Amino acid sequence: MTRLIRAEILKLKRPGMLVMVALLSVGVVAGYYGVTAAMGNDQHFDDIVAILALSGSVIGVIVGATAGAADIEAGVFRDLVATGRSRLSLFFVRVPGAWAIVLPPLVVSVVGAALLSGGDDVGLALAQVSAAGALAAAVCVGLAALTGSRGTVIGLALAFQLGVSPMLGQWEAIGDGRFAIPQVALARLGGADDIGLAVAAAVAILMAWAAVALAAGAWRSATQEI
Repeated sequence: MTRLIRAEILKLKRPGMLVMVALLSVGVVAGYYGVTAAMGNDQHFDDIVAILALSGSVIGVIVGATAGAADIEAGVFRDLVATGRSRLSLFFVRVPGAWAIVLPPLVVSVVGAALLSGGDDVGLALAQVSAAGALAAAVCVGLAALTGSRGTVIGLALAFQLGVSPMLGQWEAIGDGRFAIPQVALARLGGADDIGLAVAAAVAILMAWAAVALAAGAWRSATQEI
């Protein structure tokens, strides 16, 4: 299993992918503090954490979708199955493979931002940002395996993350139903006290999103014709 995970990481370590991840993590922190310093504006740790949570979701979407559909799009899934490896093993190793690309730069970015601003609640910030990246990656691994299309999943997931999810999270007409929106649960993990949701419930909601998407992807991987 460890060997399979390493293989997944190597497949994702493309120069373009690594540059994208660096720009949306460390680059975001450098840009935020550079611009605010140049303009003489106040620097707030909470602001950069919110930005990193959003960019972490974007990173997770792109890396997760790539991990989930790369073998299918390249036409090598048949060859991997022919080696005798379990289809489910071939599917599930994509998740830690994607996390290995997504999470380290996000952790470094949060710690770096805390050092630059002297931010408090670093633990909460790490929880929110890491969970945002990990959730997006896991969900998109599952959806990409289900659809067999990286581009479609990236487009739909980014539209949901950047447009639909924030709108639903602000829509009071749906009442407590908005607690099921990932961004609301992530904000609660980050210490938002104005959200009437227990931390344990927020964790359960995020895990449910990942579980449903991964179950769909696993089913497709186990049953698709090759």
